[in-house]
Amino acid sequence: MKSKTQDNINECSHSREHVEAEKNLIKAVNEMTEQVERLREMELLQVLKHPWKLVWYSLLKGLMIGFGSVIGATVLITIFVYLLAELSNIPVLGDFLDNLLSKTETTQQDTSKGNILLDQYNETKKSLENNNK
Repeated sequence: MKSKTQDNINECSHSREHVEAEKNLIKAVNEMTEQVERLREMELLQVLKHPWKLVWYSLLKGLMIGFGSVIGATVLITIFVYLLAELSNIPVLGDFLDNLLSKTETTQQDTSKGNILLDQYNETKKSLENNNK
């Protein structure tokens, strides 16, 4: 009987220790949560105190996104044109792709000579001015 009583007492003390440990753990987690919330509020205050810093970082972020987009598009277009050139050797697709590549080259040459739309605009403007005189 004494050993059973002693075992019950030991179990009770262990369960009390576990309950105390859980309470302490919950208390520590709550304190850490409060500290994290305070830190977040401090970050917000720092941003609000220095709005130009936020503008600067936003500008840099926008520039990097734009630059990355241009580089990515260049790489993808280069790969696409390379694959088209390789596929032009296939008899069925060759004629279609050769025609597509020749149109692309013609368009590039035309736009490198000058802006077609701008030239058309200037011609239309001159003709309207001559008609009004």
